[in-house]
Amino acid sequence: MGWVGFGLVLLASSAWGWLRAAELARRPTALRILRSALQALESEIAFGAAPLPEAFARIARFYPDPAAVLFATAAAALDPPRSLGAAAAWEEALAAAARSAALGADDVAVLRALGPYLGATDRDDQVRHLRLAMARLEAAEAAARDLDQRWGRLYRYGGVLVGAFIGLLLL
Repeated sequence: MGWVGFGLVLLASSAWGWLRAAELARRPTALRILRSALQALESEIAFGAAPLPEAFARIARFYPDPAAVLFATAAAALDPPRSLGAAAAWEEALAAAARSAALGADDVAVLRALGPYLGATDRDDQVRHLRLAMARLEAAEAAARDLDQRWGRLYRYGGVLVGAFIGLLLL
């Protein structure tokens, strides 16, 4: 009976460590996808003549989550019958994307700062704010990648070791 308990404690602790490490590994990927989607939005605004809801919908079709959730939700909020303003639609979409992605509070704040400028200012100003957001997301991606490399391995192996230690104490 004691060995079963040892195995369960080891399994639970290991699973926690691996899940935590996987969460750390998802964040750089999510930031890279969002940065790429913002580059596409920059191109749509700078060179395309499509309205914002159409540009959001087009980007949502070509990018995986979390960008797909962000841009699809924003496009749906801009279309009738809801027809929210661009800033309100962006805020609503950001809330939906933040729930489904491994984004930190700072990442959401970078994207939230972009909202008041989308569709409300001229092209050059929107492009300037998009580039600023992309630069900030790039820095956040580098920091997230470093955090994953530094702490991911610790969570994976630390979970196993802590589980083994607790299991041995319970034997």
